[in-house]
Amino acid sequence: MQKVRVPINSFQYGEVSDSLSMRVDTPIYASSASTIQNMVVMAEGSLIKRKGLKFHVNHGITYSSTYEEQSRLIPFLFDENEQYLVSIQHQAVKVYRVNANGTVVNTNLNITAGIDGVNVPFDREYLQEYTTAQIGNVLYISHPLFAPRILTRTGLTAFEISTFIFDQRADNKKTYQPYARFQPQHTKLDPDDVSGSSVVLITHNNTEVADINGIRTSSTFTTGNMTLNGALISSGTATFSDARQITLKSTGNLSGMVVTVTGTDQDGTSINEDLTGPNNSTVTYTKFFKTIATIVPQTSSGSVAIEIGVTDRQCVSYFDITGSINAGYYGSSTHVGTTIRYAGNEILITNVARSDSALGTILDSLQTRLDILNPFRTNNGSAIVEVSQPVHGFAGGESLTVADATAVGGIAASNLNGARTVTSVIDENTFTFTAAANSNSSADGGGFVKITSHAPTLNFDEQSFSAKRGYPAAVAIHQNRLVFGGTLSEPDALWFSQIGRFYNYDVGEALDNEAISVTAATGSVNNIRYLVSNRDLQIFTSGSEFYVPTFENKAITPTNLQIKKQTPFGTSFVTPVEIDGATLFVQVNGKAVREYIYTDSEQAYSASPVSSIASHMINSPKYMAVAHSGFGQPDSYAAMTNSDGTMALFSSNRTERRASWTKITIEGGKFNSLAAIGDRLFANVYDKFNSLMLCEFTGDVGLDVYQYTTISQNKANVGTPYDAGDVVDVIMTDVLGSFQDYMGEFTVNSDQEVDLTGLVENQRTHAYVGKRFNAKIVTNEIDASMGNGPVTGDVRGIGRIILDLKNTQSIKVNSKNVSIGSKLNPNNSNFTVLNPITSKIEVKTTGFSRSPRVTIEQNEPLPLQVNGLVVELIV
Repeated sequence: MQKVRVPINSFQYGEVSDSLSMRVDTPIYASSASTIQNMVVMAEGSLIKRKGLKFHVNHGITYSSTYEEQSRLIPFLFDENEQYLVSIQHQAVKVYRVNANGTVVNTNLNITAGIDGVNVPFDREYLQEYTTAQIGNVLYISHPLFAPRILTRTGLTAFEISTFIFDQRADNKKTYQPYARFQPQHTKLDPDDVSGSSVVLITHNNTEVADINGIRTSSTFTTGNMTLNGALISSGTATFSDARQITLKSTGNLSGMVVTVTGTDQDGTSINEDLTGPNNSTVTYTKFFKTIATIVPQTSSGSVAIEIGVTDRQCVSYFDITGSINAGYYGSSTHVGTTIRYAGNEILITNVARSDSALGTILDSLQTRLDILNPFRTNNGSAIVEVSQPVHGFAGGESLTVADATAVGGIAASNLNGARTVTSVIDENTFTFTAAANSNSSADGGGFVKITSHAPTLNFDEQSFSAKRGYPAAVAIHQNRLVFGGTLSEPDALWFSQIGRFYNYDVGEALDNEAISVTAATGSVNNIRYLVSNRDLQIFTSGSEFYVPTFENKAITPTNLQIKKQTPFGTSFVTPVEIDGATLFVQVNGKAVREYIYTDSEQAYSASPVSSIASHMINSPKYMAVAHSGFGQPDSYAAMTNSDGTMALFSSNRTERRASWTKITIEGGKFNSLAAIGDRLFANVYDKFNSLMLCEFTGDVGLDVYQYTTISQNKANVGTPYDAGDVVDVIMTDVLGSFQDYMGEFTVNSDQEVDLTGLVENQRTHAYVGKRFNAKIVTNEIDASMGNGPVTGDVRGIGRIILDLKNTQSIKVNSKNVSIGSKLNPNNSNFTVLNPITSKIEVKTTGFSRSPRVTIEQNEPLPLQVNGLVVELIV
């Protein structure tokens, strides 16, 4: 039989998938393992046992299989001395202070309502989806279902919640918030006045459904129900695609006759309207009818011919009609309290009557100063004045009032200003009216003109953020602007505040420091989920990855902003994190982790998978955080919790081309939310007792949910989270922690103490009390190439194993306990104190297999570091 020595000098690629079992020819195979559990890959490629989990706070929350997500941890860093962990919970926010001495102090803050008295909107069902951004003493919290909230630090241990409110003009008649058009094309807003309280109607013209005589034409008729005829009639009832106004036309004098129309409105509510007959003309009913059941004249028309028809003006279902109607209004309408702008003038909706109409308060007046200087043009000898007004929205025949116009083309100001009528519409940016005098020259002028009108207009929009349209899904601070992204109604839109003015989103005249509103129009809608301020503003959506370029020595402005699509993978609801110059994100299917990084060679971003060699470790991750120089190592580590309660730990060093994954578990428990502050990594943990604990990876202690406590009268007090009857592990030490003696398992008594009588020496003054965890390494199949090729799949055995260990006190190799060297405790012969070993040791094994492996384990809560091993393979 032949013997060959197979070295495993490094574990720099961490745990890899068994799909690589045949890739014995690759460097990855030789520097990885099939299982690495509760071990951390060091910068040198060695493996060291992970830190224990120190218990800090019991959240007072019991595990629920229905709502596993019950606390979302958010770091809050005011300065290096004042750092906090924010726990967003169901209908509450709690704040804990993280001290430099390693303690976490409960500030006893349990915020359930904002300073306005409104309950906080946080819901455990959506905790994973919340996004945050912090600057100074302010943390912004966003989600599409509620207005952004602001958590403000007001003192060392004082915080408050408020609702994000946009800046307003000094007279409160203008709010500097984003607006957008949500109406269908050709839809008009029709207020009934230019100031004060006004009914606003949403309509549009449609000539395709019926002409003016589309219901019935009659020569004469007597009292009683008219028989309805025509293409729009079915079973005696007229039905329109949208509610229409009805017309009544006569060839004689019907001023003494009343005609009643009965039917339903746009929302199906029964309505009726009486109208006095016309005198050889046409009159129009004011109400809009979706259906007409009857048209009833109250008296005979005699020999006068009457025509009943519909107009081409129909209403549009626009306003929300949530809830039951009360006193003529929908009290639960999500449009109530929102703002609609008529040609830039704000109308605050106070009540919603129907889906097509509402009652609003005009905050100022429906007066618009035209943006163009000298917008009038005259033609020599004509009274017709051509007006340039971008997207004016007028139609012919509508009334308006002109003010502040100066003389132009020989027409005096007094003959321009005042009440006028739109005579014609040239295009969407130009219309005409007739002045009170003719011009004597063709000229441009008029100065700064103001126009007042409540005529139906196409030029209207609505606030972007509201209960009706949704709120931003993502928030970030980038180049001194507060950036929001993606609402329910505008999922691919971005809004940038003015520079240095985080509550002002007035786009103004598109000056460099003014606000920006832009849509990532790429042909398909991509719901924005996260914004990351890195070298550029990175945009992570449900379907693709984008970015807003940062220009060298130049800020982002309304005129240079670009949104560039890069990669097509999409992001799941896991907050992306920055590590080693890249941004890690979890692909939308929850099965891969990718790094989003700019490559100078391609002048673009790439999103290569970093989890492909350890794909089995990615199981629909929920939370992710990065501890820089974490676990006592110089590298940065990205930790992410999976849906099964395990944790995957990723480290990267691009310079040395090192990347690794390892698995972190907790005995009988589950990991939940994560947060990192510098090199400190915190985790919410459901322990085996189903209580949600705030813990921290810290200390060279092989225990989870552990406490450091004083030994008094041979007893160690444990308290929360352990109760009487719980079984715990105990490590005794001195006040300096200069040694660790593992004492074994103990049962907590009724006084919440562990009795150590007979085990305590004078120097053992303190104890660590918690639950041990298993550290485990299973190598890949030990393989080698012989003279006739690789021995993959052949029966082969392992004769000897040379392990290179450092500061190790206990180890088991292939189920065989390895003697490290020990001495009996003089006070008790039932346990031993193990001397740490730093050297190479030899372990002999027996047995043959087609897939021989080396399994290294440690069940005791003691130090362990494996630098590498050499395996003697027998073929």
